[in-house]
Amino acid sequence: MKVIIKLNKILDANKITRNALAREAKVRPNLIYDMYDGKTRRIDLETLAIIIATLRKMGVDCEVSDILEYVPDGSAGE
Repeated sequence: MKVIIKLNKILDANKITRNALAREAKVRPNLIYDMYDGKTRRIDLETLAIIIATLRKMGVDCEVSDILEYVPDGSAGE
């Protein structure tokens, strides 16, 4: 089982750059880059809440389930 971070899909669909999100959310750009590239292994819930709140301020209607996806063992995922 694993959790997939789908931030790349949200940013691409809404034409938001990783730098713009990091700047607006006031989080380290490397965090956003790692999430975008699927390299993040853990994320603080407060940070996730900040990212979601920032995306909403940027006009993106999203929830936690839009960013994170649980994939049980044996599933192809995505």
